[in-house]
Amino acid sequence: MKCRNATKSDVESISQILNDNGLPSNDCGQHIENFVVLEKNGEIIGVGGAEVYGVVGLIRSLAIVSGYRGKRAGKIILKYIEDKARSLGVRTLYLLTESATAYFQRLGFQTQKRSEVPLPIRETMQFRGLCPASAVVMFREI
Repeated sequence: MKCRNATKSDVESISQILNDNGLPSNDCGQHIENFVVLEKNGEIIGVGGAEVYGVVGLIRSLAIVSGYRGKRAGKIILKYIEDKARSLGVRTLYLLTESATAYFQRLGFQTQKRSEVPLPIRETMQFRGLCPASAVVMFREI
């Protein structure tokens, strides 16, 4: 399995994987530079992304094709995202989740009140409306 930065030719595959996982995909083509893909034998089996706002970043749309879950694919994508974000000066990553709180807690993320989230993250499309208000906010220092 190998991670790489996504390209415009990946938008359809990314959208399909996000849709299959119940995640918003309507703006991924506009923000393709924020996405990475995980490939195995030339097939995209996972996607993820991060928006960077100075020293904070927002992980978005981490999703794995169903046949590859539980095989470290999510961890590989997350490490790639973290390394890329760290190289851009990010010190803290945030995310919103409705269904993967326990997974991210095992990876060292902690929950946080929405009112305590830095303004740049609160102003993202994900925070303001693409993810429901019921989504749990989590963060981790990198």
